Amino acid sequence: MTIIKSITHSKSLLQQISGHQKLANDPELTDLLNSLSVELETITLAASQLLEEQASIQGSVISNTKPKMKSGCYIFADQKGFFCPHCYDNTGHKIPTKRMNSKLRVCPSCRSSIS
Repeated sequence: MTIIKSITHSKSLLQQISGHQKLANDPELTDLLNSLSVELETITLAASQLLEEQASIQGSVISNTKPKMKSGCYIFADQKGFFCPHCYDNTGHKIPTKRMNSKLRVCPSCRSSIS
């Protein structure tokens, strides 16, 4: 469950609690539940901003790292080895390939055959 889904679920539970008849008659408890609702909204905004920043950072890291192609795989100046081009292009993850024989490499993550 992602953080946003957890917060959404918490909001749903809070609404269920707030709608309970016994709790509606207690003004102090109603104020506390309203305060909790405001805090959940604040957390939702902060989590959304963090997720956007993370996506931005990942995008800049991916765009700043320019791989070279060798033997059908990507090679990077800062790392040793041959990496799966499918995984890197689709997810941005650098997954080292495994040599199957002298002409074939396989990605252990996506199972792509690279020759």
